[in-house]
This record gives sequence, C-alpha cells and structure tokens, in this order.
Amino acid sequence: MTRHRLPLLLFCTLLTLTACQHRQQLKSFNNEITADDSLNIALSQSVMVSYHSPTLGFDIEYPSYLQHQQLNDSEMEVFMNNDLSLSFMQQLLEGDDIFRTPGQQLMGMGAELLEAGDDYSIHTGQEGDFEYYAKVIDDSTRLVTVIVRYLPNRAQAAEPLKQYVHDFQIQK
Repeated sequence: MTRHRLPLLLFCTLLTLTACQHRQQLKSFNNEITADDSLNIALSQSVMVSYHSPTLGFDIEYPSYLQHQQLNDSEMEVFMNNDLSLSFMQQLLEGDDIFRTPGQQLMGMGAELLEAGDDYSIHTGQEGDFEYYAKVIDDSTRLVTVIVRYLPNRAQAAEPLKQYVHDFQIQK
C-alpha cells in the first residue's frame, strides 16, 4: 500500500509546485506598473491645491497630480500632467474689442454645445489628437474659459476633471 501512495504523493507534490510556480508568474506579471497605472495611482492619491492667480484675479483649486506651468501669457494659467491639461483663460469685456467670444471660437473649431445657462456654456470637441471639454463663464466684466484637454486613451482619467470644469465657479 505504501508503494502506491509514493507515486501519488510525488504526483501531488509536483502538481502543487507547478501550480505555485504558475501563480508566482501570474503575480509578477500583474505587478508591472504602466504609465496609465502610475497616472491612476497619482489620481487616487490626489488632493486639491489652492492657488491664487494674480494674472486672472481669482482663486483656482486644482488636483495635486497636475503641475502648474509658468507661462509668459498674461491671460492664462495652465496645470499639466503629461497629456492631460487644465487651462484657465480670460478675456476682458472692454467696449467693442471682442470680435468673437470664446464660445463662438470653440463652435467655429467644430465644438459641440452641450449645455447653456444664463451666464455659461459647456462645449466638447476635438483638436488634433486631443479631445477637450470646456466651460465659458460670463461674469459681466470678463469671459473666463476653463478647458480640460486629453488624449482619447486618457478619457477615464479626464472624467473627474470634466466634472470639475462643469462645476467650476469663479471664486474671488
């Protein structure tokens, strides 16, 4: 009887070792972190950072995974992470200086109007390889445009920023 159990025990041990080795290979395969994974990790660990823009004259809260970009343009603030960006622009309403509003410019570029209120409009579109989601706010002294731009493969990462743009209000 012991003779018959030895091959069975040897077979079970071999099967268990093979299964463990296979499981280790799968585990190591699943632990590889890609650029998308690192962005998702950054998104999940993000906190909101307050920034007062002396250029635009209002406060901006942006997610900590975005980096503030220093620009020479006096009417714009940009926060980026690789191929994901959040931009804030303004156009002062002074006399007859405005030929086309930002909303009209977006529509002229092929943007779709998603929503319009008394003092805002929401647009979506594509420019080159990038998709964008924008809100134009008219606060009676200026037009403020907030845009999130992203590559289509970053659409999931852009969803919280799209909601942020949709809900954005000018804080003075």
